Amino acid sequence: MKKPLFKAIIQALLASLVVTIYFLVVAKLDHNDVPWISIISHPNTAKGLLYGFFLFLGHSYLSKWVGNRYPSSKDFGKKMLVFYSISFFLTILVVFIVNAFFSGLFTPNVSQSFSQRFHHFIHQQRVAYYFQTAMVSWCISMIFFGFYFYKRFKDYQIKESQQEKQQITAQFESLKNQLDPHFLFNSLNVLNGLIEENPKKASLFTTDLSKIYRYVLEQKDKSIVPLQEELSFSKAYLNLLSLRFEDSIHINLHISEEENIGFILPLSLQLLIENVVKHNVMSLKRPLLLEIYREADYLYVENNLQKKKILHGNSGIGLKNIQERYAILSNLPVRIQENDGLFSVGLPIIREIVT
Repeated sequence: MKKPLFKAIIQALLASLVVTIYFLVVAKLDHNDVPWISIISHPNTAKGLLYGFFLFLGHSYLSKWVGNRYPSSKDFGKKMLVFYSISFFLTILVVFIVNAFFSGLFTPNVSQSFSQRFHHFIHQQRVAYYFQTAMVSWCISMIFFGFYFYKRFKDYQIKESQQEKQQITAQFESLKNQLDPHFLFNSLNVLNGLIEENPKKASLFTTDLSKIYRYVLEQKDKSIVPLQEELSFSKAYLNLLSLRFEDSIHINLHISEEENIGFILPLSLQLLIENVVKHNVMSLKRPLLLEIYREADYLYVENNLQKKKILHGNSGIGLKNIQERYAILSNLPVRIQENDGLFSVGLPIIREIVT
């Protein structure tokens, strides 16, 4: 037996015992002349225990289902409405089954068929009794499960507040990564060399560099951006890399116009490309092969592994940052694979903006 089920059964037993003791005390106060043994051994006591056990167990699982169905703190009113609506019918069902059991409906009888016993049982039931029991069950549920829902409501509020803080922190860390001073320093060095060697290339390099930093400043406060915009920006960044490393890097961008649909985290693609360059060696003899392509709902950045022996001390921070940001905005995980001398990262493509 699984521990959660065992724990739920123990809780249901304890709850039904407490409720039954309460009603036994009330019955004793109303019938002071009746001995305790008569009250305890009365069939209604066993019936009350079963009522309490199955109602608590059923409501326990119902509360968890409703809580998972409506997890947001904004759905507190809807959550309570659904819970108590189903609770009413659940109570009637439990009372009906327990009453049927004690009436002998499920006990084989030679003199009566099941349909006859069922017909007789139905005529014995009173609507007022079911309604009264449902009201009592509601009151008890408000005590037991109202507190449970309120606690979960507060927990989700705290969780949402923490997620908001986490997102702000992640965006700040992302911005620090994107404005990497090493990248700017290296770019300016390349630009300085190009000005003397090839002024035309230097002009193109400057144009692409300005596009990159303009895009960074424009997108830094956004949660997601259209995939087409991110790809357009990345092309400028890839052009800059081609001018900087020339034949030491081979870049293949396989994204058609039809695949430009969807949204992506801003600057996440640029950060992955920068990681590839940062963590791998490249030369004319051993060029770095970089491929960017889409498969279904993922955008992949793939490269051949030529790891540098000495890596930066903050290795892995940028990728972790992307994972944290995606965990807030999407149910799809970031896919990271390393095999056969290849390293790839798959970024989930968000199909639509959820407001």
